[in-house]
Amino acid sequence: MRLFKNSATPPDEQWFNEGEYFHTSKSNSIILSPALPEKPLVFKGNRMKVSPGQKLTFFLKIPLNVQIYTSKNLPENLLKEIPSRQLSHTWFGEPDEGEIALTYGSDFFLDFGTVEPSPLEAICPVTIVNNSTGPLELQRLIIRVENLILYQNQNKKVTSEVEISFEGQDSVNSAEYHYSKNYDGEKQEILAKPRSDNGKNLLKMNLHFIKNIYKTE
Repeated sequence: MRLFKNSATPPDEQWFNEGEYFHTSKSNSIILSPALPEKPLVFKGNRMKVSPGQKLTFFLKIPLNVQIYTSKNLPENLLKEIPSRQLSHTWFGEPDEGEIALTYGSDFFLDFGTVEPSPLEAICPVTIVNNSTGPLELQRLIIRVENLILYQNQNKKVTSEVEISFEGQDSVNSAEYHYSKNYDGEKQEILAKPRSDNGKNLLKMNLHFIKNIYKTE
C-alpha cells in the first residue's frame, strides 16, 4: 500500500504490541493500510475572508490512521485501527444541536506544490465559494472525512476535493466531495474508499459562526 514510502522508519513498534490476536487463517501475514480519521475534523478559519462572488482554495495536512489487516484488506479481517496522531474531541454546532468531531487546528497552505506531507499525512484540498452578497469570514469549518476518497498521487497522498458553497449565515450551505485531476493525479489510484456512502452533495451544517451574545446600545 506504500504507506511508509520514503519514510526512514515505520510507526513505533509499540503500536503493534498493545494487544494479542489469534486467527485461524492459513496466512501469517499482516497488511498495513492508510485510512482517514473515523470522525469529522474541525478547522478554525483564523479570520480567513472570502469576498462576495469569489472563491478561495487552500490545503490541509490531515493525519492518517493505520489499519492492520490479516491476509487481505477486507472489513472482516481488520484487527486494529490506530491513529498516527491523537486529536482532541470538540463540539461542532450549537450547544443543543451539533455533533462530536476532532480538533484539526488552524494550519493551512495556499500552494499545493509547497505542501510536504509526511508518509502518515494526506493533503486535503478545500474550496470555499461565497455565493452570498456579503463577505464571508471563515470561523469554524467541518471536514467530513468519512465522505472522502484517499488517493496516491506520485509520492503524496491526497484526498477528494472538498467544495463548500456559502449562501449566507441563515441558509443551508452544501458540500460536495469530488475527484480533482489537478490534485489527485491523472490516474485515480485509490488507497482508501469513503467510510460513508451518503453521496456527493450534503446539506448538513458545514460552517459554524459564533454568535455575539452581547448587544451594543
